[in-house]
Amino acid sequence: MKIAYFSRFLLKSIIQSKEKSIKRYIVEKKYVRVSEVLARLQSFDHIPEQVLSAKQTLGSNVHAAIKDFVDGHFPLLTHIEFRYFQSFEKWKEVANPLFISTEQRYWDDAKMLTGQIDALVKLEGEETSVLIDFKTSAQESPLIWRMQAHLYYYLLTQNNICNLSKRFLFVKLDKKGKFPLVCEYKFSQKTLDKCLREVDLYWEEKNLL
Repeated sequence: MKIAYFSRFLLKSIIQSKEKSIKRYIVEKKYVRVSEVLARLQSFDHIPEQVLSAKQTLGSNVHAAIKDFVDGHFPLLTHIEFRYFQSFEKWKEVANPLFISTEQRYWDDAKMLTGQIDALVKLEGEETSVLIDFKTSAQESPLIWRMQAHLYYYLLTQNNICNLSKRFLFVKLDKKGKFPLVCEYKFSQKTLDKCLREVDLYWEEKNLL
């Protein structure tokens, strides 16, 4: 038990150290996250800061648990977080995805943009890799999620990731452990152009401060 606890503590320390290094690199090199670009287009002012922080922690822990599971490790979750993980398991059982990568961060020097993609998978009957994003949100955000998908797709292509599907799946995990809502978005050059314009606007606004 003590060894397992120590291993868990050590793993958590390593992950936290890696996250701090990535954040420092982003600040030093002046990259902007996809989430920062999209944050300008939505407001969370109506949500208490404590509630928002707790929700963000829950989302991070569920994502980490999914990655641990895919990598062959045993995920450690609270009772509430485990319900979302059960929802993921139900989706996985039906979709039967072959995971190519999970929680992989990509960088683009042209737009000084960075983003961490939840997963790339191969689905049965498909030759191309499908971009997957897991959500613990209360409801779908069609505009923001569609833009997020396109910016991730852009980062993948800029990093020479080939054979990508032109459809993206956002899996909204259920808080009660039920089968998730799967939202599908399809690639649109017009949408991508709009997204890249938003990145440019971010930097224009940043330079004016």
